[in-house]
Amino acid sequence: MGGLASGAARELARAWVGRVEADVAAMPLARFQAAMLVRGADPARLAAEFGVSVMAVMRRMATLPQGEVGLVICDASGTLVFRKPVEGFVPPRFGAACALWPIYAALARPMLPVEAVVHTLGRTGRRFRVRAFCEPRYPDGFGGPELREAAMIVEPEPGGSDGLQVGSTCRICPAGACAARREPSIMTETTMGF
Repeated sequence: MGGLASGAARELARAWVGRVEADVAAMPLARFQAAMLVRGADPARLAAEFGVSVMAVMRRMATLPQGEVGLVICDASGTLVFRKPVEGFVPPRFGAACALWPIYAALARPMLPVEAVVHTLGRTGRRFRVRAFCEPRYPDGFGGPELREAAMIVEPEPGGSDGLQVGSTCRICPAGACAARREPSIMTETTMGF
C-alpha cells in the first residue's frame, strides 16, 4: 500500500483489504466454491450457508480467482465507493452512475433483494444478470443516524439484447429518450458534429 499517493488512499485500501481478509476467513475458497456448486450463485442462500451478510457474499464472489463477476458498492448518497468492472460493464470513475442501475432500487429498499437482467447500451453492449442488496448500519446506536451501503454483483448473462437498458453514466450514454437522464450526452454532440 506504500505505492498509494496519499494517506487517505492508504487508509481506504487498508479498510478494503481488511474486509476482504475477513470475508476470506469466513468463506474459505474451497468451501465457498463447493457451496456455490450446491446452492448456485444466489448471495442470500450462500449467506445463510455461511452465517454471514449478503454483502459479504457479494464481495467474496467478486474476489474469486476465476469467473467474471463485477461488483459496485455505493453509500447512501449513491456515490460509488468501490468499482470492479467486468468486460462490457464499466462503472464510471468519476461522477454519477446510471440512475437505472438496480443498485439504486436496492438502496431505497434496505434488506430486500433486487435481481434484474440488464443490457448495457453502446457499441460493446452486453447482457448481464445483476443482483443488488442494501444493508443499513447504526454505528451510534438507536439514537444515531442510519447509514446505508448497497452492493450489486454483475455477471454476464447469455442471450439477446433484452433486459433493462442501462448506461454507464448520462454523459456518455447513447440512449436518446431516457426518462432518467440528468444531463445531455456528449455522444450526441459528437455524432451531430457540434
